[in-house]
Amino acid sequence: MTEPAPVTLSATLAADEALARRRAAGEQVLMMASGEIGLPVLPELRERLAAAVGEATYGPVAGSPALRAAAAGYWRRRGLAAEPDAVVAGPGSKSLLFAAVKAIGGDVVVPRPSWVSYAAQAALAGATALRVPVRPGEGGVPDPDALREAVRAARAAGRDPRSVVVTLPDNPTGNVASPDTVRQLAEAARELDLTVISDEIYTDLVFDPDTPAASPALFAPERTVVTGGLTKNLAVGGWRTGVALLPSGPAGRQLRDRLVAVASQIWSSPPAPVQAAAAYAFDEPPEVTARVAAARRLHGRVVRAVAERFTAAGALLDPVRATCYLYPDFEPLREPLAAHGVHTGTALARLLTDRHGLGVLAAEEFGEDPGPLRLRAATSRLYGDTAERQEAALAAADPLDLPWIRASVDRIEEVLADLATPPVTASAPAPATARTTPPVTARTTPPVTARTVRPAPDRTHQRAQEEPEMAVLFECEYQGQRYAGFEKPVPGAPLTLYRVNDGRLQAEFIAAENPEDVIAAIKAEADPVVVEGGEQEIRYLPPLLPEATGNALLSGFMRTHRSKFEKEPVEGEEFVAPNWFFKGFGSWLRLPGDPLVAPKRSVALIEEPEVALVYVNDDAGNPRYAGYTFGNDLCDIGLHIRNPGWNPYCKLVDTSIAPWLFLGEPPSSVTGRVTIERDGATAWEGPFDCGEDALYFKVQAMVDNLFEYPALRRPGLVHYLLLGADQASYHDGFRIADGDRITIDVSSHGVVLSNQVVFGLPDSAS
Repeated sequence: MTEPAPVTLSATLAADEALARRRAAGEQVLMMASGEIGLPVLPELRERLAAAVGEATYGPVAGSPALRAAAAGYWRRRGLAAEPDAVVAGPGSKSLLFAAVKAIGGDVVVPRPSWVSYAAQAALAGATALRVPVRPGEGGVPDPDALREAVRAARAAGRDPRSVVVTLPDNPTGNVASPDTVRQLAEAARELDLTVISDEIYTDLVFDPDTPAASPALFAPERTVVTGGLTKNLAVGGWRTGVALLPSGPAGRQLRDRLVAVASQIWSSPPAPVQAAAAYAFDEPPEVTARVAAARRLHGRVVRAVAERFTAAGALLDPVRATCYLYPDFEPLREPLAAHGVHTGTALARLLTDRHGLGVLAAEEFGEDPGPLRLRAATSRLYGDTAERQEAALAAADPLDLPWIRASVDRIEEVLADLATPPVTASAPAPATARTTPPVTARTTPPVTARTVRPAPDRTHQRAQEEPEMAVLFECEYQGQRYAGFEKPVPGAPLTLYRVNDGRLQAEFIAAENPEDVIAAIKAEADPVVVEGGEQEIRYLPPLLPEATGNALLSGFMRTHRSKFEKEPVEGEEFVAPNWFFKGFGSWLRLPGDPLVAPKRSVALIEEPEVALVYVNDDAGNPRYAGYTFGNDLCDIGLHIRNPGWNPYCKLVDTSIAPWLFLGEPPSSVTGRVTIERDGATAWEGPFDCGEDALYFKVQAMVDNLFEYPALRRPGLVHYLLLGADQASYHDGFRIADGDRITIDVSSHGVVLSNQVVFGLPDSAS
């Protein structure tokens, strides 16, 4: 008689049930064994489900047309080629993963470590799971070189591996494999004729949306199955809804037919009411993207705070980039842990769970050997035990200020401190004084604030506002001629202007020792002209822009703001230049009030309030700093995310710049607020901070490195250099639309830039 395939209860679900029983009995436990997201259902999503409760028929096996179309759009917005006919829906992505394994057939390669169910599902399908190690810090993707060796060895031994599973981002490690490793994996799969099954259930929980997880479907669409759902990003695990994107081409269509056949024999069709709600969610209306962004910020803040407690206790831990998972290695604590009777990861997990009520899972559950002192901890159940507390956590500027979250984090710190302390025995009585826990190291990650309407950052120094008021210069056209002014106009008041020729101010900046010399030289040679009508009678010009606009260059640095880094800069560390981009020539500059034109097919625009440093090259090509102003470096971040190599294209969008040139050193602190209006009403707003104090790099170091390049030292060139973009509306899940008005209020310096966004060139020129 054939024996049934061996199968055990899922380790995560078993641990959850055991901890729930202990909690029901009155014990104090921290539920950190499973990755269920402890957040309330979005009200709009709940309403869609309730409205569809009357839908009781089976419906298509592959899912409703509305859901499949919405899921295809969701993937297209993330850069994947997706059509509704290639989408199959099911009762959870877990079911779809199993159905895919069954439909593909053969043995399955899985990462080591990997989610507890991959190997179990392979066994249920009558296959063998081949475990291939991952590269350090790139959990979720088998090492492509090791994959080749393992598959060839398995085939030589008579096995039949046909698929490889990847997890992007990863459970259990919280890693995000690099795009290059994913590309290499896709190439290896093509070389070995493997189908890639890419579990992307956590794809919306990468903390920095500028660097998303790269799907293997970008590199091998003809052989990649992508699965996803709403369990993690919208916390509806109990609704059991998932979607799969099948490969393109004839082979993909055949695989889809087999998968649908498997589905028809197991679940018939996904639940109809849930499909209706899921279709709404996958369309990503603003309230959904805002909720996902708020959840992502919450996960990032809490998981990184807990990560600091693990590393402070002595554990080794990769930087946390996504999800709610930590995968610490306690090898440095092997000796003190041995005093507790702990010699394996399983024993360590048992000690934490049984003695301290800290529910975690050993690395052995994820396919590792039992010896390493590694475990997985999930922080997604620390947000509160009621919907009210969970909503408060989502809205909090800093969730760690909430007493119930702070208490959980403090409890984790206390437990970890106990691990590093030898146990007290009867022959060695404990001293009367209380044991103190090790100090927590300074947090290296800037706190992530809630931003439906983002609160302003807490900066008490505000150095730019403490400095003496500096001189301001502007240029304008009045009655067909070029003039300069030396103070910011007061609305409704007359203007005092001084006639200047094209290039005159540039020449004065080259010759001058200080800004006052420039102003004095112009006033000494030109009679003042009073314009009684004030600003109404002039047309502002970008500061120092020559009439031959090809002699002006607009460029900038990328990822210079501290919010883009997981650690603080270290004084004296070796300077590594940030990325730099060429934005365009002087003719691309726009002033407040002008439309900002973006390509009609823009993927996802982002506003970027930035400081713009202005340089003028002398006759020898030496750059001379003139002053600074402010700009909005509008760009298509969605295009960049699809393919970082397309960054030059993503920058082909107009840039707004203020007409005021501040004649002083680059500002230490620049603060203000962005408001985006749609149809006359505020659609999004939030603060920004982009002065030098907010930057990871020193301005002088960046500039010195840049101007070492001869191409930027052409005599007479005027250079506008952008730097310092903070997090913005895109990072909150907001998407700028055609016709939106972006207003950047640089309140620290009294400057306002307001421009309407236009998709495509106006009139017939489009």
